[in-house]
Amino acid sequence: MSSKLAISDADAPLLTDALMAEMDEVIESIPDYQLRSVDHHMPGLDPAVSIDPWSNFDALRAERGDVVPYENGCYGNVQVYNGFGHDLSRPNFAVMGFSTIRAMVMDKENFINGGAYGTHAEAQNAGIVTVNELDGAEHRMMRRLFEAEVLSRQYLIDLAENTIGPTADYLVQRIRKKFDRGEQAELCRDLALPLLFVSMARIVGLPLTGLSRFVSLGEKAFNGPRDFAAAQQAAAELHDYFTEVYERRRAAGDLDGGDLMSLMTQAERDGRKFSAHEIVIYCRFLLPAGIETTWRQVANIAYALALHPDQFQALVDDPSLHAGAIEEVLRWLPSGSVLPRIADKDTVLAGVEIPAGSSMCGIFMAANRDPAIWPDGHLFDIRRERKPHLTFSAGTHACMGQQLARQSFTHAVRALTQFLPDMRLAAPAEELRTTGYIIRCPDKVPVMAG
Repeated sequence: MSSKLAISDADAPLLTDALMAEMDEVIESIPDYQLRSVDHHMPGLDPAVSIDPWSNFDALRAERGDVVPYENGCYGNVQVYNGFGHDLSRPNFAVMGFSTIRAMVMDKENFINGGAYGTHAEAQNAGIVTVNELDGAEHRMMRRLFEAEVLSRQYLIDLAENTIGPTADYLVQRIRKKFDRGEQAELCRDLALPLLFVSMARIVGLPLTGLSRFVSLGEKAFNGPRDFAAAQQAAAELHDYFTEVYERRRAAGDLDGGDLMSLMTQAERDGRKFSAHEIVIYCRFLLPAGIETTWRQVANIAYALALHPDQFQALVDDPSLHAGAIEEVLRWLPSGSVLPRIADKDTVLAGVEIPAGSSMCGIFMAANRDPAIWPDGHLFDIRRERKPHLTFSAGTHACMGQQLARQSFTHAVRALTQFLPDMRLAAPAEELRTTGYIIRCPDKVPVMAG
């Protein structure tokens, strides 16, 4: 892998003539399979549930309540696969109600993250438990170290102004040129995935030519429950790559900039620093993770807006609606759909007895449309009264990268409304769909000038 991916100069202009010259070729060479759901065809997942999970889980919740055990590959009559590779010799439960999932994730005493990601995490095990699976004092210390010294507010502002914003502008202006030539564009390929790869790659230094390979390895590494050996191999390749990058930069004295490796090297809080091994592990974990769900969320935003042209026009006319529109898409169509936890003690949740050691799957894409919270939750409405959703979880384990992700969403919407105010779907709406159980996105979002 090292022969294909090399360090770039973090201080170089973001979009040089050379980068722009190769952008078309790189974007067009992205394999179609990388632009779709990663689990629609997963054995054990009913395709009807993948296409429309909401109706299935709504009916299950109405019939059985907020908490339902997993038996014979199903929650009730909803057939899904064991998405995190949990130990099914122990009980497993789906949690579907908004208030019940929120109660679970806020209950640090009874429901923990340690072990919650099953073989998904085991396939990537390199002797360090990442912040995603830590609990208690160690988790609090690691979160403070990241949030204060690495993902600081100023860092996010600088990244948005110098990288995310210019990349979104370039990609959408590239689509504008397609429109002006009478051509169509496809927003998964032409905007969503390249935006996230260029932004994330800028943090560490990956050339555009590594896009498809890097995304492929990242997705394989996160697919332990489906193919454990392939996930281990992909994680090992990523580990070797980031180890080589880190060691080369350390030898050259090149770890004093504003990229992720430099910031982690410099970070210290309450006497705690990152070891070299931790830096490699977190780069290997955070960068693919940041691309995988976030590019699909950009695609979901594009899909939702293209599917509702009157609401897209409202955003063109009134930028003050942008923030609310982004939160509405996050509620209505999240790219990640399930929050795992482990019951640390015998407890009761929504009247259901939960034995210690049970694995819990919070189906938050269903909870985000819970009629008890949103009476018309299946409708997409950018002017909806803002209420907290569960797309980034809640409490001490709320997504650490959510502010960075929101920067990508904000700049994507701004660029679309600024440069493509005449954008409309290039296919009948009934021919388009989103799919997936754990990770969800559109098959495609074809658009044209109209």
